[in-house]
Amino acid sequence: MTTQTQAIRLEGPDADGIATLWIDCPGKKVNTLSVSLLPDFEKAFAAVQANSAIRGLVLASGKESGFIAGADIDDLGQVRTASDGEKISREGQAALGKLADLKLPTVAAIHGEALGGGLELALACKARVCTTHKKTKLGLPEVMLGLLPGAGGTVRLPKLVGLTASLDMMLTGKTIRGEKALKMGLVDRCVPAPQLMDAARGLCRDMVHGKVEPKAKHGVKEEVQSFLLERNPLGKMMVLSEAKKKVLKQTKGMYPAPLKILEVLHKGTLEAEARAFGELLMTPESAGLRHLFAAISHLKKDDGPGTAGITGRKVARVGMLGAGLMGAGIATVLADNGVEVRLKDREHTAIGRALDYARKVYGKAKKKKVYPQAGVDERMARISGGTDWAGIGQADVLIEAVFEDLGLKQRLLAEFEDVTKLGGIFASNTSALPITEIAAKAARPENVIGMHFFSPVEKMPLVEVIVTDQTSPQVTKTTVDIARKMGKNVIVVKDCAGFYTTRALVPYMSEAIFLALDGYKLEDIDEAATRVGFPVGPITLSDEVGIDVGVKVLKEMKHYYGERMQLPPDVSAALMEEGRLGRKNNKGFYLYKDGKSLNDDKGHKQIDETVYRHFPGGKGTKQPDWREMADRLILGLVNEAALCLQEGILRDAYAGDLGAVMGIGFPPFEGGPFRFVDRFGARSTVDKMRGLEAKYGKRFAPCKLLVEMAESDGKFYP
Repeated sequence: MTTQTQAIRLEGPDADGIATLWIDCPGKKVNTLSVSLLPDFEKAFAAVQANSAIRGLVLASGKESGFIAGADIDDLGQVRTASDGEKISREGQAALGKLADLKLPTVAAIHGEALGGGLELALACKARVCTTHKKTKLGLPEVMLGLLPGAGGTVRLPKLVGLTASLDMMLTGKTIRGEKALKMGLVDRCVPAPQLMDAARGLCRDMVHGKVEPKAKHGVKEEVQSFLLERNPLGKMMVLSEAKKKVLKQTKGMYPAPLKILEVLHKGTLEAEARAFGELLMTPESAGLRHLFAAISHLKKDDGPGTAGITGRKVARVGMLGAGLMGAGIATVLADNGVEVRLKDREHTAIGRALDYARKVYGKAKKKKVYPQAGVDERMARISGGTDWAGIGQADVLIEAVFEDLGLKQRLLAEFEDVTKLGGIFASNTSALPITEIAAKAARPENVIGMHFFSPVEKMPLVEVIVTDQTSPQVTKTTVDIARKMGKNVIVVKDCAGFYTTRALVPYMSEAIFLALDGYKLEDIDEAATRVGFPVGPITLSDEVGIDVGVKVLKEMKHYYGERMQLPPDVSAALMEEGRLGRKNNKGFYLYKDGKSLNDDKGHKQIDETVYRHFPGGKGTKQPDWREMADRLILGLVNEAALCLQEGILRDAYAGDLGAVMGIGFPPFEGGPFRFVDRFGARSTVDKMRGLEAKYGKRFAPCKLLVEMAESDGKFYP
């Protein structure tokens, strides 16, 4: 018997009475759960219930790419009221409730991603089988969209794996690999991918015949702990109370979703889940986070100018010029994703440190059981290095991450062109120097491009690709492909000094110095930023990136943009004379020991008070005006972002929003500087800028694009 719709196909039963429900959304690379699909599921479940020949049901994906990647976000964008959002949740609960209520064994066969609504569908089954493949990941990442699971996940997951493990998954949005999912009881079997369907049908058949062995019992210690902390009201309240303290410390209360998750878990009902889902859907924080998700989806289709119909070159080997922290990070991530890397540096000791860096990163992955020691050895074998050009000539791409010196970069490019095969790509990881100037003396400027990474490379999710007027579209496409192979989100921008992310960051960082010169305490400047959602403040960021790096970038910006940027008076010379480089040498704006911050008895980082002697007014005594301080930090950044769009440096607003959030720490729940303008209105934003311009000078003068939008009440996202 075969019952089917466009996306749902019921096949069987076979001789053992096992039917298979195939999920295969037409026209999509991955399966998603949309509201329109729910009636199809309900019809299929009704057909199963009505067919007495069906004794068991396996749910599986018809796509090789994965199980179900989550709910269809487009559905949520159409919702206008909390009650409509609640209705969507209730409809999802009802559909999966019919699956849970089937009076026969049901098994989810999971390969690839089972996220959000996909995992909730699997949770509604009576058992789950997944694969050991590295692409198999299970999770409830709704919190990353400012939401919570809305199709029964908040009720079913704690019953299956316990409250503590559920909190870890729901509050962080982290994904679980197959073997860990088995260990924690999230799935019942974990097998190699080719064995998935046989294993799922075999488990379903065993369940039909009552042959399934009971799940392994936990030890006495775990059972006692579970009873004390999860299975009695007092223990449950204690667990949730501690979780709330942790959430408030991490989010400062700016993200409502984690707090709602705790509230719903306390109540433990589908009704509470649906109501909270609708309420969260209407919050500006969720709207901002969902906007970022839309930006990611949009930019996956943007390979850069002139790349339509272009196929990138195959890249098997990459050369890495410079084995410092950035070069080591890039090499580590490349090798982790199957690419051979040849490092080149002036000193063998630098090569050794880079290899140690990679070994440490892979060792952490091994400790988390991402892969065994053989996986570490395999990755380390892909990285080699030396002090000469040997082995670099065969590289398809050379990524350069040396000191910010134009002459040095031009010389190394010329040397690379002498040893490389025809067509070798030179990708510079410069933070501010124009790629056009680096390529000015190149024999083949069409092969020169910018590839701006962010540190630490293995954690930061963005790569900014910079193209010149001469860069070949195939070189652009190849470079974008490499970055995506590394697991990065990519924005492609036009060349200029500082490109997009550095240009947008400079007003934010320089305004921090203006605030210090105005008499504000350094720690208050940081707090003004974190109060509105920046992950760290500009003073802390200076120490983390390196004060010397910031000084170099500001010098470059002053050279290229002169008075237009109105940068602060130079206090850097005195800082450099004292050797203040930041955390890396334990001497920055804050106090450090062995690379770690020194905190006071309240856990607050301590400022190195001696740094105030470099500010004309000495130690700040001005009482913080949190709102104006935040406006001064944010609006200069917003204005520079808009100017980059006005000048065509940015290809669209989506790239600007994603680049600002993932590259420079713009508050994620705001969705980026362009959505920030849309949320508060261009007119209001321009009025605030003009008010600041009157008080503090032309650095706050709104750009032409923002002024025009204010006059027409325009939006970046109509």
